[in-house]
Amino acid sequence: MFSLFSWPQAILHIDGDAFFASVMCSVNPHLIGKPIVTGKERGIATAISYEAKKYGVTRGMPYFEIKKKCPQCLFIESDYDLFALVSSRMFSIMKQYSPYVEEYSIDEGFIDITGLRRMHRKSYEEIALAIKKELELKLNITVSVGLSITKSLAKLASSFRKPSGFTPVRGKHIEYLLKNRVVQDIWGIGPNTAAYLQKCNIKTALEFALLSEEFITSHLSKPYYEIWQELRGKKIFELQIGKKEVYKSISKTETFTPPTNDKELLWSRLMNHIEEAFNKARLYNYTVGRVDMFLKTQTFSYQSATYTLLSKTSFPLPIHSDLRKTFETIYSSSSQYRTTGCTISDLEDAKMTQTSLFEETKTYTKTKKLYEILSSGKVDFGTSLLRSRDASKKSEAKKFNLPIISLE
Repeated sequence: MFSLFSWPQAILHIDGDAFFASVMCSVNPHLIGKPIVTGKERGIATAISYEAKKYGVTRGMPYFEIKKKCPQCLFIESDYDLFALVSSRMFSIMKQYSPYVEEYSIDEGFIDITGLRRMHRKSYEEIALAIKKELELKLNITVSVGLSITKSLAKLASSFRKPSGFTPVRGKHIEYLLKNRVVQDIWGIGPNTAAYLQKCNIKTALEFALLSEEFITSHLSKPYYEIWQELRGKKIFELQIGKKEVYKSISKTETFTPPTNDKELLWSRLMNHIEEAFNKARLYNYTVGRVDMFLKTQTFSYQSATYTLLSKTSFPLPIHSDLRKTFETIYSSSSQYRTTGCTISDLEDAKMTQTSLFEETKTYTKTKKLYEILSSGKVDFGTSLLRSRDASKKSEAKKFNLPIISLE
């Protein structure tokens, strides 16, 4: 229906299943089959094994909630050097089958195997299965694989059967895949756009793909028109070959001695982390939908909270007061703290972010200009004093990237 040819091109999407948790299990066999959650160093779940997911544990969930849902859950620290090593090995194996590999993130990538059947003496499905088998055998983890004629369809297919699934979708099978996927599953469609489409009685990926071109161009922005074309079998998104910096989350943290319960000192450190994380997000052209912050006490217990943005943004200044309120929920004057940190997540390509109907254009423009001035380094807004080891003494001044400035 959507394509006259079975394989006008052949694109693979390979996704590591619960990657961080799986890698930890691969080097610690005693963890296999147990409910595992990584992220102890942050106090929140960064990856969840399928055994833990059965209990309702989700990404970003704080430690105390994890223990409520799954008392037997093993909450372990992440080993990012190990994750990077396994990721590097994963892409090295993929590149043995095709020179056209996109490293989309640490645990997922795209491979263009178009025209390689003769070289490998295998069908496209057999090539995909050979890659999957070698990855799982050599890395001791499982991966899910989608094979189709565009990147959007391949990514949709890889999530169809998890974990360790393989879903090939020829041109003539696109309709079957789309009718079994909801709009939220489509790569590039966020919760706001999904909610809007559902209000228009568009619930499945197939219903979205069957919309008229006129509806798409008049009701949605250009990125959604490109997604619509991809789902209908027209190749729009090219593979980004070579090293690419892609993030699912960005974290900043700092440990200091001696511990302190100075509220303003802790808040200033935390805001500095948030500013640095957002700055990195802007560097890679992301908008942010979620901010997790935590304080670690002298007794190594974590106190964490989450702020979910109503509309994604690249700038923390407009949400400063909300972040402060979130901080107030985890700070206790009776505790001594030794670490502050934050993680920003629910990242989205800024080009794919739909502007909120309620977003104030004037405020956004002022904020953007302010950050451009700050980034230029031509203006010095002064310093903020941080209290030192002795709460009664002032330490040497530390500069912060952003002053508290009204946008009115």
